[in-house]
Amino acid sequence: MVKVCVALLIGFLWAVAPTLAVASPPPAASPSAGGGGSAWKQIYEDSQTVYYIGAASPPQTGRSEVQTLQEFKIPQVVNGAQVWSIVSRMQLSCDQRQMITVDDTLYALRMGAGPVVQLRAANDGWHQPEPGTLGGLVWSTACGKQ
Repeated sequence: MVKVCVALLIGFLWAVAPTLAVASPPPAASPSAGGGGSAWKQIYEDSQTVYYIGAASPPQTGRSEVQTLQEFKIPQVVNGAQVWSIVSRMQLSCDQRQMITVDDTLYALRMGAGPVVQLRAANDGWHQPEPGTLGGLVWSTACGKQ
């Protein structure tokens, strides 16, 4: 009887195994996805995230707007929803060496794609980005200055 039960169980598992899916990350979206159709240029990577900046070059003088994308290698959970990426909208003053984050949009898929999980206004003020920080890297990349 035990052998029959084991055989039935093995047969059942064999039959349903192709339909069982192991949770895996969603496929990466194309670089032109999300963020208003921007193409992205990678500017930094660490063990947990990859950072991108919108490839469209803003003017290197005066005020301009730029988008950045933070993509997680392991999804984060925000209010019970999976978040794979965050697109931040920033304003830069290249002449004044100042920047401000306007808002952040959290996405369910990579590269700023898929459903919006959350849109939140940034609690930020105009500030000078510190050299050696991500803000400094964003500013120097967008403004073309060191």
